[in-house]
Amino acid sequence: MWWSDDEWKALTAAEQCGMCADAHVLANEHSALIATTGTSYVRLARNQHHAGYSLVILREHAVDMAKLPPDQLSRFWADVQRAARVIDEVFQSKKIDYLVMGHRMPHLHCHLLPQHATDDPLRNVNIADGPTHLPPDAFDDAVAALQRAWESAEPPLDG
Repeated sequence: MWWSDDEWKALTAAEQCGMCADAHVLANEHSALIATTGTSYVRLARNQHHAGYSLVILREHAVDMAKLPPDQLSRFWADVQRAARVIDEVFQSKKIDYLVMGHRMPHLHCHLLPQHATDDPLRNVNIADGPTHLPPDAFDDAVAALQRAWESAEPPLDG
C-alpha cells in the first residue's frame, strides 16, 4: 500500500528532506561529495558493492523530473552524463545503469551503478547489494580520483 496522503506530504516536504539537508556537505554517512554544479551535487556512495556507485542529486528540492522546466532537466542530465564519463574513466566499467526512483527519498536524484566484467549481466542491479565498504584510505583515494577526473571532463551545459 502506498504512503497515506499525510505521510507523502511529510516525505515530500523540503524542510524534512534528508537530501536537502546534507547533499552539499563534503561527507556524510552515505556518501562523499565529488563535485557541485549550478544544478547538481555529485556524490560517491560509501557502499561500493558496485565499484564507482555514485549519485547525482538535484540541488533544488523537486520530487519528480516531470515537474522541471526543460532547461533545468537538460542541465541535470548533462551532469549525470558527465558523472558517468568520470566514473567510467576511473573505474573502467563495462556499462553504467541509471536508476531514478524517489518513492522512499522523494528528492530528484539518479543512482549511477557501474557494471563490471565480473558482474552477471542477466541479474537486475540492486542498490541494496552489499554493503561493501572500502577502507577509509581507499575510499578517499576513489573520491580524489573522481574529483580529478571531473575537473578534466567536459563541462555540463551550464558551464
